[in-house]
Amino acid sequence: MGRLSRSKGYKKGLLKLILAKKLKISQTHLSNAENGRVMLSLKALLKLRDIFECTLDELVDPDRFEKKKERVKRYKLVRCSE
Repeated sequence: MGRLSRSKGYKKGLLKLILAKKLKISQTHLSNAENGRVMLSLKALLKLRDIFECTLDELVDPDRFEKKKERVKRYKLVRCSE
């Protein structure tokens, strides 16, 4: 068990199991949602938002959220330099 508990795969699997239990869904459903094969319910998304302390935008479309943050940073830089 010593080597197994130190492996990244084991830890990742354990974290997925804990997260799936908190969301009250199966580990398989969570994996399918991560891979885009199924959608999580709004209730599950709201729980995830609370667990990760983020917005729904960050959960649903992280790339768009990052681009939006970058635009805000650029805007602030332009305003500060005027």
